[in-house]
Amino acid sequence: MVMDQSNRAHDGGRIEGVSLASFLQLLEQERKSCTLIVSSGDQEGRFYFEEGVLVDARSSGESGQEAASAILSWPSPSFSVARAEEDRMHRINLPLAHILLAAAKVHDESQEDPVETATQPRKRCAAVDGFYDDPAVERLVQTILSATGVHHYFILDRHGKVVTQSSRQLKLADFITYCIVSGIQMRNRLKVKGPNRIHLVLDNGESLLIMPGAGMIIGLLLDEYSSVSDIENQLCPVLACS
Repeated sequence: MVMDQSNRAHDGGRIEGVSLASFLQLLEQERKSCTLIVSSGDQEGRFYFEEGVLVDARSSGESGQEAASAILSWPSPSFSVARAEEDRMHRINLPLAHILLAAAKVHDESQEDPVETATQPRKRCAAVDGFYDDPAVERLVQTILSATGVHHYFILDRHGKVVTQSSRQLKLADFITYCIVSGIQMRNRLKVKGPNRIHLVLDNGESLLIMPGAGMIIGLLLDEYSSVSDIENQLCPVLACS
């Protein structure tokens, strides 16, 4: 990460070498109170944090979640930190993870080939690589494929490296790892067990179910009609022996 001190307009200078989403997550994890100023071309927007909580955003007459979503869609953003706190109305009530996931999904869908998308309805998908060296992974994938309502799956090792996934467009591995790490940090602070699962619901009704297993992390993109408890019941015996 590089702080470009040639930009004197903002206390922290221009930040380079890290993505906007990653830096927002860093502000959350470090419980910072500040304003993050983002620019892209002739557009400028701001994210407002209070002790690591994103409470508001503003851009081009928009505020709150709508502004946050708009800023996250900008190409090649640059950003800097204004360290002075602003007493902002709390217009954002969703967790940062929810907002980032929704933005990532919108971005990925915009990159899809419209012809391919139209000719291939979203059903349960086979793996991109099409084969597995580990029988435990094969067994897990077959169990996932038999579950109703799974749009895509992402299987990671305990270090967050992708073992296999069913989508060529959706790049959710880093986000899934971030969710698990954040959950573990929260567990350690509260001195409790878990997390046994993380379930995030999107505005369009779809959801992301994240389940840590024995040496694996499973992420499932589900349709709005899926029963999380039914899917858990199917996967837990397989995860326990993976």
